[in-house]
Amino acid sequence: MKTTFRLSVLVLLLLLAVLPGALSGSGPAIAGDSGGELRVVDWPGLQDPVLWADFKNKYPHVTVHFDIKQSDAAIYTWVATLRKKADIIHPYSSWLKRWVDEGLVEEITTKELGDLANWNKIPKRFQDIGKFNGKQYFIPWDIGLSSILYRTDKVEQINSWDALFNSDYKRHISMFSDGPSAVSVSCYIHGWKEKDITPENLKVIGDDWIEQRKINLKYWEDENKLINAMANGNVWVAYAWPSAYDAVKAELKKKGVEVKYADPKEGRASWVGVYGILKGTKEDRKKLALEFLDEKLSEMTANNLVENWHYAVANQDVMRRISDPTVKELFPDDLESLLDSTNFTPELTEERLDDWSKMWSQVK
Repeated sequence: MKTTFRLSVLVLLLLLAVLPGALSGSGPAIAGDSGGELRVVDWPGLQDPVLWADFKNKYPHVTVHFDIKQSDAAIYTWVATLRKKADIIHPYSSWLKRWVDEGLVEEITTKELGDLANWNKIPKRFQDIGKFNGKQYFIPWDIGLSSILYRTDKVEQINSWDALFNSDYKRHISMFSDGPSAVSVSCYIHGWKEKDITPENLKVIGDDWIEQRKINLKYWEDENKLINAMANGNVWVAYAWPSAYDAVKAELKKKGVEVKYADPKEGRASWVGVYGILKGTKEDRKKLALEFLDEKLSEMTANNLVENWHYAVANQDVMRRISDPTVKELFPDDLESLLDSTNFTPELTEERLDDWSKMWSQVK
């Protein structure tokens, strides 16, 4: 009897060793419970732990490395040209087709989507932004606007994108350093559709921006430098995002100066940022990457994005509860209607992206 009892205890201990959670009912451990690492290619500021807080809290033993880049072009170059190792990328809507066409991102299967706790909280129109040829490749996260930010003590009301070309503001204008963004602005002014512009149109656009260079103070890449330049009065008018609007507004309020975020007659621009998993990511790291994408949409992280950066987040449940005045001012209650009321950045082919980037290099 003693021998039988000892054997039974030994078997039980072995079972507990190989089946963690067997008695608790919690199921087997998944990748990341005991460690691991991920490498994310992202934008400045998004390495802040508050913007991936849910994942950090859920997987405290996972090390997340961030490679920070200033633009979509820089992210693409880092991965596709320089062949740097990474698991996750964060491109924006106009660049998605290129990543898919070149076979650089993994498909996210229907089963994998079904395992994500937050997938069904994303409106379908936003889900579909990451879908190509009936397959899902990207998970949407951040939604933002581009418009003209201006100081009201220096500039009268701005109601058109052509303010960026107004010589009255000479050497007090700052344009974002990005070819596709420059093309979009010119298209709004000329009344052209971005998908339909011809080489002749692009030549006109390049000439426009070469002429604008004479009155532009600086092309910005680092948003914090733009914020400082507007706060100290060097820049009066700038292409900007909601995060800059809120930061400059807070700084200048101390001086009794009002800033505004223009609603141009041609319409503001809108865009959606997504996360994708790079082709060839090993299975265990892909599972962990999917967890990272899912947790980006969880309550704490999603709220932190809205409250700290004043972007909208693709989790519609979170957006319905938001009370932040800047976000309420800029984004409609029905998030999907934003795509109809703004100039939503279209998907662009590899050829167009290359041509527009070359044009901008010539301008600079």
